[in-house]
Formats: sequence, structure tokens, C-alpha cells
Amino acid sequence: MGGKRTFIATSLALLHALIGSTALAVDPANVLVLYNAASPSGQDIASYYAQVHPGVQLLGLTGVSTAEDITADAYLSTIRPQVMAALGPNTDLIVTTKGLPLRIQVTEPVPPSIWPNPPSYTDPNGVFRQISSWKPYSSLESELADIDKVSSWQMMGDQSFTQSGHFTSNPYYGSTSSFSHAVTGTRLTARLDGYTTADVEAGINRAQHAFIGPNNTPNGPVGFLVDNDPSKAYAPTMANLVNNVLTPLGLPVSYDNTSAFVGTAPGPVIGYDGHGTNQSSTPAHYITAALNTTLANGAVFNSWESFNAYSFNVGGYSGTQGQLADWLKVGGTAAVGNVTEPGASVTTVANEDKLFSMLINGKTFAEAAWSANRQLSYVNTVVGDPLMTWHQLLAGDANMDGLVDNGDLNIIGSHWGNSVTPGGYGWSQGDLNGDGVVDLLDLSLMSSTWGQLSSWHDSLMSATSQPLSNGQGITSFLEPTLLTGEGSDGFIPEPSSFVLAAIAGLGLAGFCRRRAS
Repeated sequence: MGGKRTFIATSLALLHALIGSTALAVDPANVLVLYNAASPSGQDIASYYAQVHPGVQLLGLTGVSTAEDITADAYLSTIRPQVMAALGPNTDLIVTTKGLPLRIQVTEPVPPSIWPNPPSYTDPNGVFRQISSWKPYSSLESELADIDKVSSWQMMGDQSFTQSGHFTSNPYYGSTSSFSHAVTGTRLTARLDGYTTADVEAGINRAQHAFIGPNNTPNGPVGFLVDNDPSKAYAPTMANLVNNVLTPLGLPVSYDNTSAFVGTAPGPVIGYDGHGTNQSSTPAHYITAALNTTLANGAVFNSWESFNAYSFNVGGYSGTQGQLADWLKVGGTAAVGNVTEPGASVTTVANEDKLFSMLINGKTFAEAAWSANRQLSYVNTVVGDPLMTWHQLLAGDANMDGLVDNGDLNIIGSHWGNSVTPGGYGWSQGDLNGDGVVDLLDLSLMSSTWGQLSSWHDSLMSATSQPLSNGQGITSFLEPTLLTGEGSDGFIPEPSSFVLAAIAGLGLAGFCRRRAS
């Protein structure tokens, strides 16, 4: 088992090196991965993550409980000092792992019982603070995102984010730019957790193979499932996601805007968004019991549920809401959620329109998630590989290897004239325009990108003019199930006579149209 894990991790590291760290908005060298020295699972996950993303810094925390709950005093006296000592000026991202606390509770006496009304305090920097909103809980990840500023239990409970310039107001909220600690003064954070170490590592693996259809070109290989309920006060962000983000790009989306539960989609889903069991028609434990759809690599989950990240231990949650750990168990890759009650509103729960828009536009998962959360030092958490990006496919890249070549042409040739599932889900069978049939229109799209490399594809093969050792493309070498047709060579081979004649015909037709005009 150990040899297989090492081979997979080495292969994923090779993929990362070939893609190139410059393609990432947040570089692995600027990532600090924390693990609990008392947790073998946490150590295994941190080590595995470092194999997949060479260059990340690891830090084992000592004297920390493996329980999911911790007091504010324990965080401030044990965790924060160790992390602060390891942070560098360029540390943009802090990653936690299984075995570290999930939820922090301020157990000191709460206002207004011991403070004037309205409550107030003076922070460690001598700044007088008057509290407009106070909460007794936060997630470890949300506290770490604001670790440079939060240094007392009163500050941890202070949720006056509506005050101008308040430290719990996330300065990165709503941003569309790449993240930088030097600009925001905060950090990105994420958690690598699940029911088992195997669940976590499988999610990390899937994150390296996340693909989405090309922007401004119809359809693609994966779609979205959005289960809205118009009776909910926070439904507008779902509608905005569908109407102003997904639909204008031509991305496949199954959208239900009724109070009924919808758990199916016609093809692989890369983004799920719903109200969960807050929608009365949703079955209990719906992720494992009723969500019946294929999840694509890179699939991200968001739900308007207060306790969807309450526990990552088997049996640790006794309620009916969907759990992020369940999402990873059934094949999901990443998720955003809440470790306890956020008082659900657009100011307290991740906004899906911002979340998915950032992912579609090539930002890392951590950037997308925190650009969608308005608050810090709160109950929000981010779960999954924070460096994951959804790789944009070229219009002709049917086998999703980053290169439009004979492998893609072979797929069209082998499915020529076939009817497939419309809406983009026939992409891997050559239906590149999503109209449900493989024909000249798909060849036309392929000819428009023939010979092109995706920005995330390795340029090494072109530079050396040598294919990979087995003659297959990088994706097929690492994960053969991603390919429908034959593997592609490392450089462009001659097209088959069938597709060569088709492309020639398309070119001749274009020439005749130009002469006629």
C-alpha cells in the first residue's frame, strides 16, 4: 500500500512540476502546513500534501488536544504562539490537517454580564473597542486567517465586522485579484480533513485533475447542480450564480428554483449549491442518501446549512444536515461550510456567486473561498486542497490532456455521427459544442485550436521534441481513466486521413466564403 501511495504522490508531484508553480496565484513556497504532533493521521496527510506540492513548509504543533473543540485560552496560549513563530512575511496560506481542533469556544464570561452595556474592552494594542456583535464560537481556520491581529479572547468574540475598518471584516471579500498577505494583512486558510486519511488523500488527488469547459465557448465536460428555494431570504446569490455567472459562459447547469429537492444532473457535476435540509423537501443525510449524480474531479460543495462542517469524525454529528466529510466520502473534492451556527445570511455564509466565479476564472480554491466570505474570526471553514485550480480546457481538447492533437481527433473520428447527451456532457466523446451530435461543427472547433497548448500544460515536451516515456499524454500517464480515446503523443502527430480530409474541407469552405465576400 505504501509503495502505491508513494507512486501516486510522485506522479502528482511530477504533474505539479510540469504545470509549473508560476501558474498558481499562491505558490507552494508561501504555504505553511500545520499538523498535530499527537495525531498520526495529521502527520500522514501533511507529508502526503508535501509530496504532491513540493516546497510547502511543514510545522508540527505540540501540546495540542486532538479533540475537535478547544477553548480560546488553549488557542491563544498553545497554537497561536507556535504558528506565529513559523510565519514568514510571504506566508500567504496556512493549511490545517486532521487531528487539529476544528472549533474554538470562548468560555470566559460573556457580555453584557461583566461589561458595561454596550460591552467594550481595550485590546492588547491599547485600542478601545466597543462591541456591536459578539459570538462565542469560531473555526480554527477562520481564526488563523486573522492570526496577525487577533490576540485576546475578547477580540475573538468581537464580531463587529460592520464597523468601518474592523479587524473581523475580511479585506479580501469580493476581490477578483490574486491574494497577497502583503496587501491584505491577512492569510488564506484551508483544512485537509475527512472521515479517514484515505478520504483526504483521495480528495487531494482529485484536485490535481480538475477541468472545466472553456470560457466564452459553449459547454464543456462538466456542469453545475444548483438547487434553489425562492422562499429563502438568501436565495438571490444562487440566482445570481446561475443568471450572471454560469449561463453567460454557456456552462452546463441544472437549476431548480422551486421548493422541491433536486439531486440529479444529466452529467458530471463540478459544483453543487443548495439549501440542504433547510429546504423542507430535502431528505436527511441527503449527500449520502439522495444526491445521485456523478461528481467530477474538482467538485466543490456549498450549502446554506449552519452545521455542515460540524464534525469530521465518524459519528461526531447527530443531526440531519449534510456534512462536508460526507461530500469527500462520496467523491467530492472540496467544500466550504460552518463549524456551528452562523446565523445564516449573505454576510455570514459563503456567497456562491463569488466562490464559483473565482474558480471559473482560474483562481485557487483558497482564494475563491475567502473572496466569498465576508467575516474572519468566525465559524466559516474551507476544506480541501487550497491550491486546486480548475484548469480551463481548449475548445478542441476532447481528452483533456492540455494539447489539441491527434488524440482528440481520434475521439471525434471514433464517435463520428453519434448522438450523445446534449448540454456539454458529450465532450469526452467529441461533442465539443454540446449540441448532442458529433459532426463537422465539432471538427470546426477543434481546427480552431489545433496544435495549441493550454497554459497549464508542460512546455517541456515541445522544448525537447520528445514524448513521454510511454508515448502517452501527461494526463493519461497519471490517470488513464481521464481519456476516452487513444493517448496523444508528446508533440503533434499527423492527423488520420479521415479528420485530415474533414479539416481540409472546412478550410476550403472558409476560403470560398472569403472569396465570395
